[in-house]
Amino acid sequence: MSILFITTFLINPSVKAQNSNRLFNKHHKWGAVTQYNIFDSANISPNNNPNVNYEIFKSKLFALGIVYNFYQYNNWNFNAELQLQWFGDMESITILEAENITSFNYVDLSNTEHDKTGYLPLTAEYIFYETGSFSFGIGAGVGLTYYWHYDISGSSSLTINDVTLFEAFEIDDYQLFYLSNHLQASVYFKREKFMLKASVVYKKSHTSFREGYYEFKNLELSPDFQGIFDQSGDFLGFSLSIYPKKYFNK
Repeated sequence: MSILFITTFLINPSVKAQNSNRLFNKHHKWGAVTQYNIFDSANISPNNNPNVNYEIFKSKLFALGIVYNFYQYNNWNFNAELQLQWFGDMESITILEAENITSFNYVDLSNTEHDKTGYLPLTAEYIFYETGSFSFGIGAGVGLTYYWHYDISGSSSLTINDVTLFEAFEIDDYQLFYLSNHLQASVYFKREKFMLKASVVYKKSHTSFREGYYEFKNLELSPDFQGIFDQSGDFLGFSLSIYPKKYFNK
């Protein structure tokens, strides 16, 4: 749908001509970008036992990278980014006193796993409003993510007094590359020595980047049971880009 939307605007002659090159009259087309993302929480099923609980919380991600605005046409600006991303997955396992063989009121084991990814988004952006100091745009595009440090072989477990109460395993049928689509809204702030671009980005992943199954067992009251977890890879992001001034214009 996003590709059709972009193509319609590109070939529609009724679109008001506005040269997006004006964004870069005094500033370079390349710049640096930083981004902070919040991933969706994992879906865990079933999770309806009141005495035990397993959660995978919303992951936080920080990214640094470069951006290049490689083509401008009327109102349109096309750019590519290359980001290195760091993120952590936080999981929590809770077992109430009635279900375990210890004297604890509850057991809450929290783990945080850190991984790095590479992210290459391509964006077509429509500049629909422009003043001397500010410009506003909306965009859509596609992205490719590469998880080269992703620890698929890892697992989680909780063992007390040599009795295993909980185990979780990620599936080993995985991909290194993940495709996604994204939407963004941006505002450009033009200054004498640099230009800032602030954006809100929503990414929709085509493939789950974390999925597997978990099992509670050897409990005092509840029978052993298994469930599945699935984390989509969708996120809401906030980015800031900076473009330096051209000191030597032709």
